Amino acid sequence: MAFIVNSSPGAGLRFEASVTLPDAKAALSHAAGLAQRGMRMIKIRDTESGQIFDEKSLRDHITQAAKTERSSSAGADHD
Repeated sequence: MAFIVNSSPGAGLRFEASVTLPDAKAALSHAAGLAQRGMRMIKIRDTESGQIFDEKSLRDHITQAAKTERSSSAGADHD
């Protein structure tokens, strides 16, 4: 699923166009780069579900998805 990352510039910074990235980790990496350049109000939208994240909530979402995947694959090993 693709993610769209956009932000608002801080004072004195140029606007940067939104970017569509192929996965959550790439979107999170791009968002971190925007933050380092002084961008604010960084929003990351999952194009499949429409859900909107900030950096922290996307990081939490990735962590939770990985935990769910590990537990479901561990359960499949017992079948």
